[in-house]
Amino acid sequence: MAEVSIDDVAARAGVHRSTVSRAFSRPEAVNAATRQHVLEVAKSLGYRVNPLAQALRRRASKLVPLIVPDITNPFYGELARTMAAAAADRGYQLVLCVTGGEVAQTNAYLTSLQEMYAPFGIVAPSTTVDLDELQNVALGSKVVVVDRVEQAQVPTVTVDSAEGIALAVDHLRGLGHRRIAYVSGISGAYTSRDRLAAYEGLAVELDMPTVVLDGGTGPDVGERAAQRLVDMTREERPTAIIAANDMVAFALISALGVRGVSVPDEVSVMGFDGLEFGARFNPRLTTVRQPIADMGVIAIDLAEKLLKDGETSHVVLAPDLLIRESTAEVPR
Repeated sequence: MAEVSIDDVAARAGVHRSTVSRAFSRPEAVNAATRQHVLEVAKSLGYRVNPLAQALRRRASKLVPLIVPDITNPFYGELARTMAAAAADRGYQLVLCVTGGEVAQTNAYLTSLQEMYAPFGIVAPSTTVDLDELQNVALGSKVVVVDRVEQAQVPTVTVDSAEGIALAVDHLRGLGHRRIAYVSGISGAYTSRDRLAAYEGLAVELDMPTVVLDGGTGPDVGERAAQRLVDMTREERPTAIIAANDMVAFALISALGVRGVSVPDEVSVMGFDGLEFGARFNPRLTTVRQPIADMGVIAIDLAEKLLKDGETSHVVLAPDLLIRESTAEVPR
């Protein structure tokens, strides 16, 4: 069956095709009765507006790419969900683009969306973004970077990782812990360096031993960190562990359980993200919460400022603490 065209609607409604176009794209420019008649005819014929075709005709669209490395990490899932709602409130349509962590794929998405006349893009990378290179690709000068603040050519929004690590250390020390270890595992140079540096700086400042159980990345980081802990003598073992993100904390707690180490009875574990799943994990995860919903909304605000007046702003948000059951006083 042939696709119904705008000309079919115009012929059936007895109006010019431009009237049909305005009825959908600029309703204020069409008499209310005429618009209602056109819409009823379009519905009866099964006509639907093609947003891509509209964008190509106008050389402007409401399609906004959110570029993330993967969708298996709930952080990106929550970011996409909250940002989609924020984008819809402003009349945009979010397009989710998954790169697998490849910078070349990020550039390809930005180029493709520029060809579809996207007004701007949001990039939440898993690795260091070469912003100089980003500026050289289509749409590269109209992006906001989420969760990175390494360079200043484009707007950025991130959380204060150093303050988050300080909140974690303060919470654990308040429970009596003095041997507090750290597990990295973040795929992303800036955040990884920032959080690890904050932990190491506090260890020196508070005269704590620095114990990095694992500083690598990948799906096995929890296993490696758990094995290193059980290989330690009782005197060497930390009584608490800060994981660089919630996903690492979940993996670590599971790996410790397999090895017969109980959380929090034998060791306390806390994460960094505040993912919703943490409230359903067993034990419920104590974590530093990032304002993920705020990050999405602010990213769109920064993009609109950039388009309006060329303003390049950098927003650093404050984290807070969610205290649950995965941390407890030092075992006696």
